[in-house]
Amino acid sequence: MIGLVLGAVAGGLWGWFGAGGYEANDSAIGTSFLCALAGLLLGAVAATVATRRDRRRH
Repeated sequence: MIGLVLGAVAGGLWGWFGAGGYEANDSAIGTSFLCALAGLLLGAVAATVATRRDRRRH
């Protein structure tokens, strides 16, 4: 869930400031959504890897 929030915030800022004033709202919303999905995916992968490493130690 942390990746989801961080991705949404980073994507929103990137979309807002990267748009150069041209439809900054649309760019921020779209980029925020896509980065939130990427953050969620990365968080899920990290959690899976951590769980597998923990299982191997026991």
